[in-house]
Parts: sequence; C-alpha cells; structure tokens
Amino acid sequence: MPLNDLRGHKQLYAELQQEISRRPSHAYLFSGPRGIGKSLVAQALVHGLLCERSPGPNFCCTPERCAVRTEALAPKRGKAAPAAARCECCAACVQVALGVHPDFTFTARAANRTDVLIEQVRELIARLGTKPSRALRRIAIIDDAETLNIPAQNALLKTLEEPPGDAILFLITSSDRMLLDTIRSRLRPVRFGPLAVSDISAILTERAGVNSDRAAALARLSRGSAARALAMVEGVEPPIDPLLRALKRVKELDFIAARALAEEFFNGREQASENFELMARLLEEILAFKLLKTDLTPSETKALMIELGQSMSVQTLLEGMELAVKASKAVEGMANPRLQAEQWWMAVSQASKD
Repeated sequence: MPLNDLRGHKQLYAELQQEISRRPSHAYLFSGPRGIGKSLVAQALVHGLLCERSPGPNFCCTPERCAVRTEALAPKRGKAAPAAARCECCAACVQVALGVHPDFTFTARAANRTDVLIEQVRELIARLGTKPSRALRRIAIIDDAETLNIPAQNALLKTLEEPPGDAILFLITSSDRMLLDTIRSRLRPVRFGPLAVSDISAILTERAGVNSDRAAALARLSRGSAARALAMVEGVEPPIDPLLRALKRVKELDFIAARALAEEFFNGREQASENFELMARLLEEILAFKLLKTDLTPSETKALMIELGQSMSVQTLLEGMELAVKASKAVEGMANPRLQAEQWWMAVSQASKD
C-alpha cells in the first residue's frame, strides 16, 4: 500500500478507490478543515489512475515520502533543496509528483495572490477538453478551491455541466460554502473530518522526530490539523498566551479594547477562523478542568488557565465556546472577521459580568 502513513482517512480512501475503479464521477468536492490530508488523498488517487507500473491502489509512488516531490517543493517553501535521493517511482508517477505529467493539471492560488484567477481556470478547461496523450483519462486538481473568484467559478460551470467523458476533476476546499450553489450541486461531495489527536501525535513523532509528550501536547492544540501541528513544531506557535491574558481582563474590556484585539488577532479571514477555533478549544480545556479536573495543555500556560477556570463561570465558558464556533462559521461564510471578533469579545465580557 503506497500510502503507508495515511491516518484518519484510510476507509474513505479505500471507498474512493473502489468507486473510481468502477464508475467514477466526473468531478469531486473534497471539503474539510485545513491540513488534514485532503490533497494527499487526491494526489494518491491521481497516482492510482496514471501510474504506468502498477495502476490502482498499489501504485508505485509514496506521496507522503516522495523524494522527488520534497526536492521540488523545497524552494517554494523557502527551504534549501535536499540532496537528490533515489526515486524508484515509474516515469508517470515522477511526472505527477513534479506537476509535469501531460494528462495531469494541478491548479492552486499563487503565493502572491488572494484567489484562483479566471486565467488559470481557462487554461485548465482547455487541457481537460483535449484527448489524453498517455493515459486513459485527463485528471485535474484545483486546490484552494474556496479562493476561486466568481468569474473563475462561472467559467468552470460550463465544464461541470457538460464534462468531457475522459476527464476527472478534484476540487479541494476548506470551506465549501465559499463556492456557488450551482458549482456545488454538480460535484460529488466528499467530507473529510479532523484528524484524531492520536493520529496527529503519531505523525509528529514519525515525521518530525518530536518526543511523545510534546507531540501529544501539540496534537491537542492543532484542532485536528496535521499541517497546523507541524507548523507549531517549526516555531509558528499559536497566540495562546496573549489570548488567555485578554480573557483574564475580559470583564474590564470596552469597545476600544475589543476593537484592538480584533485588529491584532482576527484581522484576516484565515487568521480569524483559526483563532476563533483556538479560542473555542482553550475554553473547552478550561471547562473540562473546571468540571472534571483534567490535565491542561500546554503546560506553559497551565497556571493562567487554572486561574481563568476559577474566575469564569460554567455558563460564561459555555457561551464563549458556542459564540466562538458560530463566529468561525460566520467568517467562513464571508462575514466580516473583525466585526465578528468585536462582537465576540463584547458578548463574552457581558456574559462574565452577568
């Protein structure tokens, strides 16, 4: 099995493999939280379709540990390219990994852009409309599909309405509500759930060499996202301490202070969504400690979380959690992130006073 380290989605991946081998849909919508393996599963399905040595579930590449892919992606991520490692993949799998296979197209938001442009979609449509040159099908992945602008979605709609018979399209998104209803209705939906803490902990131990205690702590803070956990290993720590300290003085917050917090921690859509999720998780941990005396993560802020558990009522913690989840969903649905944050801070402040 090439995806030896696939965690959390093995059953879903196996079901998709069987479906595609029997009667595939012309287009799939992979939706779920960021960093949980949606793109990895889509790439594995592409390898299974295009592999020339062993097509199907036993394709010869290993996407999660592909030396060619790692070397190709390193410059894009600002890292030095690793020494070239021997790759035993077939030519087709190597080309898929490098994004140069003639029958495979990978489209995503450019690093300096906020959305996927109509020009990118038109190029993809043109390639899907031609006969495959080496494989039986043409295949395309659109990553960051939630950033497809409206003209790009409208351009894609005709292809979805009249799909080429020998093409398969995978759209990958962390927020399917950002897509037009007419787009969603023409896609086969596949929902991916967040990864379990045990799965993320294992990923950190195996891939990043993190010791088991720290891996477990980071996994609990990652909110089901392996990518977020790996980012924390590299030093991109979430703003846990400043958010907890703001909660400590929540009773005294006025609108000016709430606006300042909104601008600092909830300014952009992605930042706001992540920090609302983080706040809900922290309040959940505090509530669990308050009621059940569970252990607190991370240990660096344990004293502050204990203090908040003692000073905040159960009702305030519950209301804060519920409002944070609602605010996160509202932001994903195109609500103004700073306005949502201002309202959240003021609502929690009022709840703590009551």
